[in-house]
Amino acid sequence: MSLKNKLSEHKRKFAFQLSTIDQLIPVSILGVMTGLLTGAIIIVFRQCIERGQDWLLPGEGGENYAGLPLWARFLLPTLGGLLIGLLLQNISAATRRVGVIHVINALADAHSHLPFRNAVVQFFSATISIISGHSVGREGPGIHLGAACGSWLGHSLLLPHNTLRTLVACGVAASIAASFNTPLAGVIFSMEVVLVEYTVLGFIPVVVAAVVATAVMRWVYGSDPIFAIPSVLHNSGFDLIYLFFCGLVMGVFAAVFIALLRFFSQQLLNIALWQRTTLAGVLTGCIGLFVPQVMGIGYESVNAAVLGDIGLGLLLVIVVAKIFATTAGLGLGL
Repeated sequence: MSLKNKLSEHKRKFAFQLSTIDQLIPVSILGVMTGLLTGAIIIVFRQCIERGQDWLLPGEGGENYAGLPLWARFLLPTLGGLLIGLLLQNISAATRRVGVIHVINALADAHSHLPFRNAVVQFFSATISIISGHSVGREGPGIHLGAACGSWLGHSLLLPHNTLRTLVACGVAASIAASFNTPLAGVIFSMEVVLVEYTVLGFIPVVVAAVVATAVMRWVYGSDPIFAIPSVLHNSGFDLIYLFFCGLVMGVFAAVFIALLRFFSQQLLNIALWQRTTLAGVLTGCIGLFVPQVMGIGYESVNAAVLGDIGLGLLLVIVVAKIFATTAGLGLGL
C-alpha cells in the first residue's frame, strides 16, 4: 500500500472514531489547531490593512482619513469601489459569496464546506474595502476566514459532519476572540449565532480555540483591549431607566440599518457589479468630505466617543452618516 493510501486509511479511521464515540480530547486538539490557524490568518489580515493605511494615510499610523485632502478623501473610496467591482466582476457568483451569512448557509446546506477560493476573495476584497476608506469592518470577513480555517482542517482530515460543524464554530469563535482580544465574546457569538446549540463536545473545543487565538494575538499585539472603556459607577436605580431607553433607541437604529441594507441590496440590480461598487465608493467619498469619521473601521471614533471627546451633535451626525455609508456600501456589493 502506498504512503498516500495509508494516510487516507488513517484519516478514515480517525473520522469513524470521531463519529461514533465522545472524543472530547481529539476534538479539543483540533480546536487548538483551528485557533492557531485562525489567529495567524487574522494577524496577516490585520497587518495587511494596517500597512496599507500607514502607506496611504498621513500621520503615524491609525485611521487618519480626516488628514487627507478633500480630493483624496473622495477619490480613495471611489477607486477602491471600482477596483473591488472589477475584481468581483470576473469571478463566478458562487465564488463571490462571502461573510457571516455565507458561513451560516454553509453550515445549513453545504455540509460545513467553505471553499478556499471564497475565503481568498473575502480576504482581498475586505482588505481593499477597508484600506480605501469604505465604511465596513474586519469582524465579518474575519469570521469567514476563521470558519474557512476550521472547514479546511476538517475536510483535509475527512472528518464527519458533526465534527466539521464544531471546527467551523471554533474558527468563528477564534476570529472574534482574536479581533477584539475577548475570548468569551467569541465563544458566546459562535454558540448563539453559528451552532445555535450548547453541548459539552461542542462547547469545550470552541472555548479552547478562542483562548488559543487570543493568546496568539496577544503575543503579537499585546493584551490591551480594542476599546478603552473607563470605569462606570451605577449610583442609583434610575440608571436602569436610562439603559431601558438606550435599548429602545438601539433597537430603532438596528431596524433602520436592516431596512436600509435591504433597500440598497434591491437597487440597481440591472447594472454591472463594478458600476454598483463604484457608486458605493462615490457615495462614501461624498459623505467622507463632510464626516471623515465614518471612513474605515471606526475604532478610533468609538474610543473617542466612549472617552467623551466627541460632542453630542457630532455624534448624531456620525451615527446617521455611518448607517447610510455602511448600508449603501454593503448593499451595493462591497
